[in-house]
Amino acid sequence: MTDQATRVVPAGWYEDPSDPAQVRWWNGINWTDHRQPKPEVGDTESSQLEENFASPAAVRGRTRIRSTSTAESWIVSFTPGLLAVALLVAAWAWLYVGPNVLWPVVALVVTYAVSVVFALLDRRKLARWEHTPPSLITTLLTAPVYLLIRALRLSRSWGQLVAWGLLMVGLIVLPAAAWFGGALGNVETAVRIQSELHETLVGGGEASAVACPPIADTTTVGSIYSCDVTMSDGSHAVLWVSIDSDAGDYSYAFAIK
Repeated sequence: MTDQATRVVPAGWYEDPSDPAQVRWWNGINWTDHRQPKPEVGDTESSQLEENFASPAAVRGRTRIRSTSTAESWIVSFTPGLLAVALLVAAWAWLYVGPNVLWPVVALVVTYAVSVVFALLDRRKLARWEHTPPSLITTLLTAPVYLLIRALRLSRSWGQLVAWGLLMVGLIVLPAAAWFGGALGNVETAVRIQSELHETLVGGGEASAVACPPIADTTTVGSIYSCDVTMSDGSHAVLWVSIDSDAGDYSYAFAIK
């Protein structure tokens, strides 16, 4: 069921919204095409007509929506997923553009900004649906705080907070489990090689950029893969990387053109 508060405007002649010099017939539901010039009347009748003309001719019924689940609130609850993507982009920039603390900071700021924007949009929709939303200041207190206060204030609003918590747990637990379980060994070795080659070649001035695969067959002794190197003069060269031991020792050499 929905709570409705509808103002009914009786049928009659009212000032035409598109032409103040005319009156137009309102049938109680919609405007019709019947128009006529606004009549010239005396002061007594004029005050009554002006009161009619001043009242809105088409007042729409407002419906209070009982649901408190909005698309905006669910976007706020899924910001841990956005954070994971942003951190991956920051890690890529750290490895391939250059190590800079600015990358993870940007990832955090972007995620925070998205949560604030959609929390504000959620508040506006809740108010339009005639609910009492959380205070404005709560939108600035990070996504979990906003969702918690939202859940305490509105009925049937715990799903968003639970979704945020589960995603955040997954963001922390799954990578940690993969790391300690040895599933990220290839990634760890590839990242180490990328970082060391970047420090050696770019830091030494021989090259301006080094791009090695972020995931490679780095656990098999004797495996070889290639990296793209942008030399300091702007030319490109192929760098061959060979895995020399189970401990991750490696050697590298530029391909002969």
